[in-house]
Amino acid sequence: MTDHPRKEVAYFDKKSTEYRAEYDRETPEGYSFRIRREKVLALVPEGASVLDIASGPGVMVKGLRAKHCNVTLLDAAPAMIARAKEEFPDVRAVVGDAYKLLFSDGEFDVALAMGLIEYLEHEDAFLNEAKRILKPGGSLIITFPNYWSPWRVFNRLALALLSLFGHRSDKNNVTHREYSLVQARALLAEHGFKPDYVVYYNFKLVPYPFDVWLPRLTVMQSRILEVLDRTPLAFLGTGFIVKATRD
Repeated sequence: MTDHPRKEVAYFDKKSTEYRAEYDRETPEGYSFRIRREKVLALVPEGASVLDIASGPGVMVKGLRAKHCNVTLLDAAPAMIARAKEEFPDVRAVVGDAYKLLFSDGEFDVALAMGLIEYLEHEDAFLNEAKRILKPGGSLIITFPNYWSPWRVFNRLALALLSLFGHRSDKNNVTHREYSLVQARALLAEHGFKPDYVVYYNFKLVPYPFDVWLPRLTVMQSRILEVLDRTPLAFLGTGFIVKATRD
């Protein structure tokens, strides 16, 4: 780690406690976190050696251990790893950079990357490292914000309109991209991964700020529509998960 961490690292370092607490709240964001976790866990094989990259405060540990996985956590934010060690003192958890993973070639069966790539300035460096630490035939399970979800389209339009009137969105100057499925597949293929399974999640249609004002209604609507995750209407989800095999 450097004395001056990257913007996204500093941002999440400050949010460690708040981030963990959100998983237990009945809010639209809390629901999104939980359903993403559930669907990612379903893709992890029993007994795998798993590296959770940008693990945050260890939200995957219980589920992975229930599947008899050997779990390693890595996050660039020291506060996130400290929070994980408080809850799981016996877990292997290290502070480290997604651009230079502190592990041997071919060390893991599975790498998880949840809510990570959209914040990185250098996607190539991360994906090359993810490939390096996986065994041949190993899996990268990675999440992407869905560019074409109606909720995200509405937000982009609303922000564009607000900007015409001088309103500026406060995003702490942290990079946050959104991806179409076509873009995500091409990016993974370019870096030596075969995308072979996709599932969408979080079917939130209630637009901002009504989703914040009406959290129970928003969560109920999202939960009801979750059955669309593998149908032609899957694009309605705010995010998607790709399971890709390392060449």
